[in-house]
Amino acid sequence: MFFRRRHLALGLAAAAVSACRRKPTETVAEVWDEEPVASQAEALANLAPPWPAPTRGLLDDGLITFWLHEPGAVVLAVRLLLPMRATAGRDAGAMAVVAEALRHDVTRRIGRRAGVALVHGPDRIELSITAPETELAFVISGLQQSLLPRPTSALDSARDRVVAGLAPARPEEIAAALTLRTLLGPTAVHVDRNRTAALARSDLARAWTEFVDPRRAVLLVHSGRPADRGKPELRKLSDQWRSAAGRDRIESATGRLHRPPQPSGPATRLLSAPTTTLGIVTTGGPGPAQLVTGRVIATPTARDRARARLAQRVLQEELNASLAIAGDHAVLLVRSELSGSGGDRDVQRLVERIAEFAQSRHPRQRLFEAAQLWLGARVVEASLTGEDWTALFANAIDLADDDGAVAGALAADAGAMLAIDGEELQAFTKKWIDPRTGEPGWAWNAAGLTTAAAERLGRAVELAPRTLGG
Repeated sequence: MFFRRRHLALGLAAAAVSACRRKPTETVAEVWDEEPVASQAEALANLAPPWPAPTRGLLDDGLITFWLHEPGAVVLAVRLLLPMRATAGRDAGAMAVVAEALRHDVTRRIGRRAGVALVHGPDRIELSITAPETELAFVISGLQQSLLPRPTSALDSARDRVVAGLAPARPEEIAAALTLRTLLGPTAVHVDRNRTAALARSDLARAWTEFVDPRRAVLLVHSGRPADRGKPELRKLSDQWRSAAGRDRIESATGRLHRPPQPSGPATRLLSAPTTTLGIVTTGGPGPAQLVTGRVIATPTARDRARARLAQRVLQEELNASLAIAGDHAVLLVRSELSGSGGDRDVQRLVERIAEFAQSRHPRQRLFEAAQLWLGARVVEASLTGEDWTALFANAIDLADDDGAVAGALAADAGAMLAIDGEELQAFTKKWIDPRTGEPGWAWNAAGLTTAAAERLGRAVELAPRTLGG
């Protein structure tokens, strides 16, 4: 169980503090390309919950379930994954309203005896419920009632709560939304206050029907009881929650949650032929002007996913870089602040820094330490958030090729990350992360620029005024 790992982590931290108090020893030259200790690498590769093979089920209503059994667990975790790609073209505001209506109703029904949280991702929404293990029937029953079609008055109220809670979008959020739209197409990534407020009841009812659909959803349960003892509750859920969208079901969780195959993005490079334009928005919420550049990276194999993750992790030490992986492709975003007087120099410098990183061979020990930090943080985070295996299992679905590979995906990902050497990663970054000579497919957008700053920037790059609405 995770609490054992937490005690181990605290013990290691105490040992490190103690080591700092020892007398200094003779200085030894660092060897940055030595191989990591085999036993250490093996231990790190196993930084994943020790769950047995999960019990996978396909209910009569089309819902896919994974039951994670941890004998002796006293905390129940239930996580419902609803992919937004199933409702391609829907307004992001409608998705936010539907999710809020679901969260509100679940909280109203079971919140006095369970914790309810809503997690928004770039391509799905996750409803997370934690409760004492004894509350399984109560939690599943409350969830089942909340998944039935909502009255229009409930959707109206949810829309009002979403609109009231929307703060002005920061320049970074605007630039990131524009970049994602350029890379992924009309994916719903930004909730616009005015459009959301104008949504009609018919729009919201249709969004609920398409979004809250068992034929597209995945349910994860982490419980101290075996799967057989949860069958009565799941049968009741299946009997009541039925698809109203009238479409065929997708047979696998990876098929439901992975993004569909993506185009390579715009056939452009940054400040190098074929060049791309810089999309700009001269208005925005509070905060300095921001530049966001990004690209889609092909990750058809587990090894490719590990290379992409490790590359982002090392790049993150130098720049504000993030990565989202969903099966056969990943999306890399790099963010940078733009100064009011030297925006053109900021753009040039960002491209130079990314290119320098991509062309560099990084020492073996630097890669190992970066992987070690990320893998350790992944498990510690899960431990500190209540030993909820379902959060890590949802992440494992993103890394797996098919449902049969989900249980071992985290360990495989860790092992692959730890095995990558400097030459292998350099070849990968030259191809996918060098913005000048690597694969085309970059997009970049800036938001929050003043008119004067935009004019100065236009002397260095071609600008394309844009809005979030089109």
